[in-house]
Amino acid sequence: MVRGKHVVYLALQPTPEAAVEALARLDALPQRRRMSAKPTAPNRVHVSLAGIGDFKRPPTPVFEKVMEAIADVAVAPFVVEFNRIATWGGADPPCVVLWGDEGVIGVHALFSEIHKALWRADMAPRREPEFTPHMTLIYDRTEVPETPVEPVRWTATEVVLIHSVHGEGRHEVMGRLPLTA
Repeated sequence: MVRGKHVVYLALQPTPEAAVEALARLDALPQRRRMSAKPTAPNRVHVSLAGIGDFKRPPTPVFEKVMEAIADVAVAPFVVEFNRIATWGGADPPCVVLWGDEGVIGVHALFSEIHKALWRADMAPRREPEFTPHMTLIYDRTEVPETPVEPVRWTATEVVLIHSVHGEGRHEVMGRLPLTA
């Protein structure tokens, strides 16, 4: 499968302070000095909720369709908390991520509501996919075993629609859905 240059997805963005804290957890690892890759920029740290698709050209009509599909999602703001860090496979190169225990219950609930809304708009499969909320900090082959860390937490107040242009370093917010119950 040829991957498109334009990637569109829904996500949560931490506060700027929480993004800096998350990256500080990476910098505190003893393995950090062996890592050669650059970490994710603080303004690009996020928690992916739903991949919309990969496109060869800017998918401008898709932005409006996604925002219309999720417009009725009603979830109150909630606290997100990540308290573990480790290398996760599946990507090439592998990545080091933060994830959490009970601190991601709200993320799971929001993910489920977004999936239902996208399914009703014929933009997602009927069956809800497996989902583990996490925040990617760096792509690097250095192995980091699962390690508890001082929790990184923030209150999620909105869902953002991201348009990322691979190879150009662009990461644009194309829409925002405030969380309200």
